[in-house]
Amino acid sequence: MAKAHERKSVRLLAFVLALIMVASALVYAFRNPSKPEEREIKFDMGKGWKDWIRFLPNGTGYIVYLNFSEKNETLRKFIFNVTKEIVRENPYVFVNFRPTINYFNKMLVFNYDNYLIDLNRSKVYFVYKQKTEYKNYTLKIGISANRYYALVDETHPVILANPKYAEEIIDDIYNNSTSFDKYYGNYTSRINGTFSYAFILAGDVAKRSLTDNGTPIADFYFEGYRMNGSVYEKVVGIHFLKYYFFVKTNKTANETAYYYYKNYDDGFSVAVMGSDNFTNLTRLMPEIRTVIIKFGNETG
Repeated sequence: MAKAHERKSVRLLAFVLALIMVASALVYAFRNPSKPEEREIKFDMGKGWKDWIRFLPNGTGYIVYLNFSEKNETLRKFIFNVTKEIVRENPYVFVNFRPTINYFNKMLVFNYDNYLIDLNRSKVYFVYKQKTEYKNYTLKIGISANRYYALVDETHPVILANPKYAEEIIDDIYNNSTSFDKYYGNYTSRINGTFSYAFILAGDVAKRSLTDNGTPIADFYFEGYRMNGSVYEKVVGIHFLKYYFFVKTNKTANETAYYYYKNYDDGFSVAVMGSDNFTNLTRLMPEIRTVIIKFGNETG
């Protein structure tokens, strides 16, 4: 009985520690900044999601972008909850990661547990086991929950990722001809503006997620949210593999403040929807139609 009680106490302690780790990481993201001590930057990837994805590794299938500077309370709360889920999936890496300011400006998560983090060029500290040099950049390598992570703080944003991914990002800094952007930049270039929250599915991840009767219908999906004045705005972009396209009906018009769409000849479609109700907007999707071509006579 005593041993069972001890095991229960150990599990409870582990759970409490995990909650503390999650809370600690969220505090970094949402507290106001103090005056930072700046670090040396060898390469600047740019200001936002469209700049950063130019340096992501080829084969990246899952991307989440979070802008913590959003001012709208509803959208900000939504971003907080998404961040909480992301950190909960991998809280331990953030225990080893210590910025000198308690504030994340923006963060991009790729392939589920790898990060680009905008810390406004402030210094950052990371508990690591060894250092290694790769193409004039220093990788500080540590272990978190039996997984290896590399920190590269000579870039803006900071790279915190699996060492293999960190090296591939550095490769793309030197020559991004094989990066994510080479394969999907033709779609992202047609998605205009900045976003407070966005996510992308690409390649096999998109094919597994976007199906019709088990058959993949798209290899790229983008969904982003932002404010347009006082209206919540949602943008959806899909590259269809078959004869699918966006349409507008009275149903769509009645449920949105505005709804625009464009279908391109290469199978890419973009829709922009506005609403005064953010919760309803998250549930709305562009209306999709398809063309089915049949040959020969059918009997039955």
